[in-house]
Amino acid sequence: MTDAPQSSATAADTKAEYLKAQKKRNLFIGLALVVFVALVFFISMARMAQGLKKDATLRAMARAQAAASASK
Repeated sequence: MTDAPQSSATAADTKAEYLKAQKKRNLFIGLALVVFVALVFFISMARMAQGLKKDATLRAMARAQAAASASK
C-alpha cells in the first residue's frame, strides 16, 4: 500500500525530467535553426554583392568599348 504513492511520485519526477530535457532539446534545435537561417542570409547577401560588383564592372567595360568604337 505504501508503494503506490512512491511510484506515482517517481512517475511525476520522471515526467518532469523528461519535459525539462525536451525543452532543452527544443531550445537547442531552435537556436541551431536561427543560426542556420542567419548563415544562409549573410552568405546570400555576400554572393549577391559580389554579383553586383561584377555586373557593374562588365557594364563599365561595355560603356568604355562603346565610347572607344564611337570615337573611331
